[in-house]
Amino acid sequence: MSARLFISEELQERFDRDGFVSVPLLSAAEAASLAAAYEPYRAVHEQIGLPYITTSHSSDAALITEVDGVLQQVLAPAIARVMTDYKLLFGNYLVKMPVENSESDPHQDITFVDEHQYASVNIWVALQDTTASNGGMYFLPGSHRYMEVIRPTHHYPWAYELVKGEIREASISFDARAGEAFIFHHSVIHGSHPNRSGHVRLAAVMAAYSAAAPLIHYYRPEEAPDTLHVYAMDKPAYLSFEKQKPPRQGVLIDTIPYHPIQLDKAALYTLMHKDKPRTCTDRIADFVRGVFSHG
Repeated sequence: MSARLFISEELQERFDRDGFVSVPLLSAAEAASLAAAYEPYRAVHEQIGLPYITTSHSSDAALITEVDGVLQQVLAPAIARVMTDYKLLFGNYLVKMPVENSESDPHQDITFVDEHQYASVNIWVALQDTTASNGGMYFLPGSHRYMEVIRPTHHYPWAYELVKGEIREASISFDARAGEAFIFHHSVIHGSHPNRSGHVRLAAVMAAYSAAAPLIHYYRPEEAPDTLHVYAMDKPAYLSFEKQKPPRQGVLIDTIPYHPIQLDKAALYTLMHKDKPRTCTDRIADFVRGVFSHG
């Protein structure tokens, strides 16, 4: 696995195995303070007009920088009690509107570091009690270990696009109390349920990465979709990043070939079971699949 990120051996072992951990990060009062601090920014977020809104959707560097500062005041000291040998990148508010199409489909987050050597994570913090009914999180445990996949911006053929239904069925949903956080590898497959509560659901997220890791960004140019532009990045480059565009403050350091793959159900099944001992039930299931696949 990549570099260590947790003070606790137990948390590190769970993270290495599952790709995510749950921790009681903030007190109820601290979570309430960040929820209250969102109010001056509510209008500018909601006018973006999406079912699921992050501060970064605004592409407003001044707003993103200001919100990052607000979140770091509370989150930075709390994260320091849990993690080690890391740097914080930037934070966003996450706003899930109470509409049916507010689900965040199963996905992996973009690549921030060389994942052969290092790790990058999101620290997702519930600012109110969160369940599947108001947009709670779900994860596919261990999926960060399935295979190495570069995740560029912005539009690319995701390796698991054809098996989203199977991923939803295999994923596990998690409730979270206000102040509880999920710390998850950017490559673990995750998503969130639609918000059917009738009320806006508010959370916060802070990105972090191994302290020794150079930050990078992969961009897939429309004019040459079989290549990726590799950019050296820093925090200001990410704070000023505009969606759908190459990073204007990044430094182009390489162009590499890009040949994405897309998995079918059989390939996903193999990945999901490659580290598990085979049982009699598994062998029967394989036999049944073989009979039906051959008519």
